[in-house]
Amino acid sequence: MEVRSAQEIWEAALGELQLQVSKSNYKTWLEKTVGLSFQNNQFVVGVPNTFVAEYLDQSQRSLIEKTLMGITHHNLHVLFQVDSRYQNPQSSSSTREATVTPRQTGIPSLNPKYTFDSFIVGPCNHLAYAAAFGVAQNPGHSYNPLFIFGGVGLGKTHLLHAIGHVAQASHCQVLYVSAEQFTNEFINAVYEKKTEEFRNKYRRVNMLLIDDIHFIGGKGQTEESFFHTFDELHNANRQIVITGNCLPKSMPLLHDSLRSRLEWGLMAEVQPPDPETRLALLQAKAKQ
Repeated sequence: MEVRSAQEIWEAALGELQLQVSKSNYKTWLEKTVGLSFQNNQFVVGVPNTFVAEYLDQSQRSLIEKTLMGITHHNLHVLFQVDSRYQNPQSSSSTREATVTPRQTGIPSLNPKYTFDSFIVGPCNHLAYAAAFGVAQNPGHSYNPLFIFGGVGLGKTHLLHAIGHVAQASHCQVLYVSAEQFTNEFINAVYEKKTEEFRNKYRRVNMLLIDDIHFIGGKGQTEESFFHTFDELHNANRQIVITGNCLPKSMPLLHDSLRSRLEWGLMAEVQPPDPETRLALLQAKAKQ
């Protein structure tokens, strides 16, 4: 009865949480969770594996506890615990498919609008543009890795896509993915026991473009997987281009060894545009 009561409370909480987080985050991190118990002001949430537990504990604890306290009217502490039902090899395949396997999402494709021709160059981004163009024409030799950093909406993703377009035109095998998508695919691979396929997918490309690397900071196994992927590609002179919201040394959640590798190549900043560049951007948008 206690487990059922906890599950009813958790289902009500999930209904509220679904309105407060993005659809992709809900499906990845919350959809497969259950309420296991509620006793002595401790609410236990069952999760499919340690990766989900780690993410919820570090990134969503405050929101979840606030939501549960609003429903129960009690001060409480949330504990995320791997649910043994997900690890039971005797469970039927149909049950396992319904309760364990998250929905697979596709790899983002390159945006045809994000090219070097459509990128407005100014003093604020000239170095990043020149480095990106050099990498696109000569992958694995100019700057490896190339790390582009700056605030939101300044063109980092645009440059990643532009690099990919030029490289693909030269028949280079390119893989573009956000760090969030990398994380989700890694979790899916662990769920489905397809880690070997995951490794082959990411380590056999000629060019890997990773957007928003800061997302994997603090996600232990995901970060370790990317660390080994980085090493294998770099040792084979395969091009790696990464974007982040700040310098690697300013990402405290990243492991020291990974931060060090991100600094091996060239770090190019994209700064807010000056008035002349802003005017050029407006004129370009007007033409579009």
